[in-house]
Amino acid sequence: MRPSIPYLLAYAHTIASRTADAELRPLGLTVRQFGLLAQLRDEPELTTSELARQLGVTRQSLHQMTGELERAGHLVREPGASGRTRRLVLTPSAERLLVAAHGPLARAEAEFLRGTSAREAEALRTLLRRVLARATDDEAWL
Repeated sequence: MRPSIPYLLAYAHTIASRTADAELRPLGLTVRQFGLLAQLRDEPELTTSELARQLGVTRQSLHQMTGELERAGHLVREPGASGRTRRLVLTPSAERLLVAAHGPLARAEAEFLRGTSAREAEALRTLLRRVLARATDDEAWL
């Protein structure tokens, strides 16, 4: 019997995350935290509920991640649009961290995709982006 795509993706996620986390560890960052910072950079107006949904984590997990990033000086909370809400804002150190993470993430990607051609890697990236755009109804993936 051939393995299901959800199983393959989940297992690939485990291996890719482990590799990326190891590369990002010297920066004091996990791949999930990188994703949170990158998402906020791209969509700074997101509420915490929207951010949790887009990252595919629970609000509790998001709260834990944002707390760690706040303590590290990468995020601050500022008043939101309504005055009753708060929004997360990247600090200059977060911007520097996002730039610094490119090298480690490129190494993690190369390690994860070792043995595949550049064409195969790009085909995988394109297919995953199309699947994510459809699954999330968010054309920003394209």
